[in-house]
Amino acid sequence: MKTLFIAIMTTSMLLTSTHALANNVTFIIDDIKSDQGKVYVQLFQGEKNYQANNAYLSSIAIAKKGQITITFNNLEDNDYGIRYFHDENDNSAMETNLFGMPIEGYGYSNSAKANYGPVEYQAIKFQVADAAVTNRSTINY
Repeated sequence: MKTLFIAIMTTSMLLTSTHALANNVTFIIDDIKSDQGKVYVQLFQGEKNYQANNAYLSSIAIAKKGQITITFNNLEDNDYGIRYFHDENDNSAMETNLFGMPIEGYGYSNSAKANYGPVEYQAIKFQVADAAVTNRSTINY
C-alpha cells in the first residue's frame, strides 16, 4: 500500500511539473535584410527583469535573409517580452551611432516601436499560459 501511494504521488508530481512547464513560444522575425552575422534574441520574464536587463533565456541564430524563427520551450505561466538585434558585423555587440541610435537591425515582441530609447515593457509583453504562443516582429534597420 505504501509503495502504491508513493507511485501515485510521484506520477502526480510529474504530471503537475510537466503541465507547469509545457508552454512554448515561437517567435518569428520578418524582413531580415541579409545573411550576414547573427541574430541575438533575449526573452524576459516580467517587467522587473526587463528593466534590470536580466534575460530569462536567450538564443543566437544564424542570420537568414527574409525570416527566422526562434522557439523557447517549457516556459512557466507568466508574462514575457522579447528584444533582439541583428549583429551584421558579427562582433557580438549592437552598433550605435554617436547619438546612441542603433545602426544595426533591432526589434521587440509585438512589433513594438522604439521612440527615443528602449521600448517600455508594457508594449512588448505577452502572456504565456496553458498553450503555445506565437509572436512576430518586423525588424527595424
